[in-house]
Amino acid sequence: MLLVANGCSHTAGAELEWATQGDCYEKAWPKHLSDSLGYSHINLSMAGASNARVLRTTYEFIYDYKKQGKDFKQLLFVILWPGLYRTEVYCDKDYLHAHDNNWTPIVVGNDACYKEFFSHSLYHYYKAWSVISTPYQSSCDFYQTILNLQNLFNRYNIKYLFMDSTRRTTIKDLSYYTAHIDRKYYEGFDEISNCYAALCSENGQKISKYSIDSGFNSHYDEDAQLWFAQHVNCILHKRNIL
Repeated sequence: MLLVANGCSHTAGAELEWATQGDCYEKAWPKHLSDSLGYSHINLSMAGASNARVLRTTYEFIYDYKKQGKDFKQLLFVILWPGLYRTEVYCDKDYLHAHDNNWTPIVVGNDACYKEFFSHSLYHYYKAWSVISTPYQSSCDFYQTILNLQNLFNRYNIKYLFMDSTRRTTIKDLSYYTAHIDRKYYEGFDEISNCYAALCSENGQKISKYSIDSGFNSHYDEDAQLWFAQHVNCILHKRNIL
């Protein structure tokens, strides 16, 4: 069996070994979860990732997996969805920040960094996107992404579990989307207290000292990664997903 994890920095294991570290897959919760299940594992996540990136990289993985003729019954996907106000842009190969197969992540709130390092056109794209991204549109985009992957997994009978990485506030009156979301496979759907960050905080887990040093104060230490892996293991068994 193979566990495939996807998400943002909270799934990548950011700042477990040093400040501003983007990933530490061998100490992040997916590795601990795969060990407890006796599975192999692949971590597709990346710091700064958006829901768009999760969708894109999951499709890429499944396409390659299918092309190799492998058995989808051997897969288990666990995805921690990033925050809403993120996206990604495809850039030319020679662009410095296009480090993810020519894609560059964009996250609301990084204005100073982007102004210094982005090209003139990309920076203004970011500014325009930040202004026009309304809660309604962001919520619609998010639910469409959820349903997109849900339908893909159902098509190939792939086992999966969705959760949120951070507290998420969406527009509630979007039942024409949410009515189709299978809650069995989405732990804590629309429950802002049932996400990775909130669960770690409420259960006494500690922020990594390196995250404190960097000023982010948002990434949890390896003990928290171990705790969360056990938490997800319990959910998988409780919901009879395995």
